[in-house]
Amino acid sequence: MSSKALKKWGVVLPGVLIIVIVLLIPIGAALGLSFFSYPLQRPDLGIRFTGLDNFIKLLSDRSFTNSLGKSMLFTLGAVAGELVLGMILALLLNGRVWGKAIFKVAFMIPMMMVPVVVGVSWRLFLLPDFTPLGPIFDRLGIPFDPSRLLTEPGWAMFSVILADVWQWTPFVMLLLLANLQGISHEIYEASQMDGASKWREFWRITLPLVLPGMLSVGILRAMDAMRTFDLVYILTSGGPGTATELVSIYNYKIAFSRYDMGYASAVSTGVMIVVGIVIFALLSLANRGGKTR
Repeated sequence: MSSKALKKWGVVLPGVLIIVIVLLIPIGAALGLSFFSYPLQRPDLGIRFTGLDNFIKLLSDRSFTNSLGKSMLFTLGAVAGELVLGMILALLLNGRVWGKAIFKVAFMIPMMMVPVVVGVSWRLFLLPDFTPLGPIFDRLGIPFDPSRLLTEPGWAMFSVILADVWQWTPFVMLLLLANLQGISHEIYEASQMDGASKWREFWRITLPLVLPGMLSVGILRAMDAMRTFDLVYILTSGGPGTATELVSIYNYKIAFSRYDMGYASAVSTGVMIVVGIVIFALLSLANRGGKTR
């Protein structure tokens, strides 16, 4: 092997080793454990090979399908809200705004907070004894009880989505702002010479050029939202009932309440397969859209 090839391997090898150690080995261990029965509370039973029993059980587990549906609902709501609000904020900051740098820093504060801190903050904000929403609704003449935000299933899911949107909209905004700033001003100058309105410019120029970036950001946020645990666990613990029991919370209960590590690994593997299929479909759609343009 030549010295040039050795240098290339020397540059690449540390990154490959980190990926193998941090990513591939844990995934392989979880995948392997999903074919075994491993009751952590009963070490006397040992680890027994059960084949596909955990996956057969998974297919008929209504709690798993319900929690997976809750995770998908949470992901769709959060990502859609973040893309819409992120796009609006990016458009505003892309224009001539006084104190643009100050606003950028201010908007980034939620993104830099630990999800546990965000969960605790929002829980305090939504508790009936602490929330300022009650007096605000009273002043506005809106007959709404803020205690419903954490005690009713529909409102509880709305609350956790709102907390996630509040934290991660700045991330989406920054990436979309970078996309907007990459669009040449000459295109807008040409459209203005043709008499195009701002609204027409947005739909015919801005949105088509930013759409690939929006899809990429959406995929990144969807992958992250599907594994959300700490924010929702601190805010609602999956309640009321199982209204906000995401698949990550359900898996946590299996692993650390029932101590069924084999089945918990099967749940993780099932979620990984479902997310992988969805992400592959979205990437294929994005590549197909890029080719047609």
